[in-house]
Amino acid sequence: MNKKTMIIIFAMSLIVSACGFPSAADTERISTAAAQTVEARFTQMAVESATPEPTKTQKKPSPTLTMTPTKVPTSLAVPDGCLVANFVSETIPDGTLIETGAYFWKSWTIQNNGTCTWNKNYKLVFWDGDLLGAAGEYNFFDDISPGETMTFPIQLLAPDVAGNYQGSWKIKSPSGAYFGVGQYDVPISVNVNVGDPGDLEPGIISVVYSLSRDPEFGCPANVFWTIHADITVSGPMNIRARFAKSDGVWESKETLIFDEAASKTMSMTWPLYKGAGPAPRWVQLVVLHPDDEDVYYPTYTFVNNCPDVVD
Repeated sequence: MNKKTMIIIFAMSLIVSACGFPSAADTERISTAAAQTVEARFTQMAVESATPEPTKTQKKPSPTLTMTPTKVPTSLAVPDGCLVANFVSETIPDGTLIETGAYFWKSWTIQNNGTCTWNKNYKLVFWDGDLLGAAGEYNFFDDISPGETMTFPIQLLAPDVAGNYQGSWKIKSPSGAYFGVGQYDVPISVNVNVGDPGDLEPGIISVVYSLSRDPEFGCPANVFWTIHADITVSGPMNIRARFAKSDGVWESKETLIFDEAASKTMSMTWPLYKGAGPAPRWVQLVVLHPDDEDVYYPTYTFVNNCPDVVD
């Protein structure tokens, strides 16, 4: 006997006991009602068993990403004061005349004024302007210890079109830091005037004065002041020049011969003896042209800093 049948019999017995002995019709009605009751109960049980109560689930927190800062490898880190360079000299002065389509060599001499050695992983790299047929970068070909100098020569190519061309370069460390020369970290540069051979006429690009003193310090009876004039030309040429002085005296003529664009120096010494006054004095470079007017460059003034005022 199954469970469903037992429940029906139990239900009928309860009804009989409550109402007395039933008739055949009543028995049929009771059986039908009991069957419907049992069926409804089983239907409810089936629904309850088929539809479980939802269970609460805890939401997992999103993982927190922690960014680890990128570190420069110790071998590539640049110590403070390492990347300090000083410009010493160059070839191909600014304004040099170059024929169209001609190859030429430009070089810079740089001093390591930093605190560490620059090795062969350092590079001379193009920074701005006209590349002039060069590669974009050049590895150092030797180590440069603090205080030492190195000359960097590179071959360049003048364009086929006449004009002024200039390009700048800097130094790149193995860690990727760029630096130039001097207090303001400026690039080194090349600046040339390109033209057709028949149109090139060399000339003086600049005249720069400087002063030296013997002795360098102190005020002995006699002090010798020497004035220097650095003359830069754009190509092969000869120059005849002399110094004019504020006291009306002219120094002797001198001839400078240039085989190429370069700089050369003319100098004159002005001795000041005991009793010289404090009045400012000046000198002036004059370039002589036999077939044209002489060219007078600006004057250079200096002051006697050990005057013995007796005049």
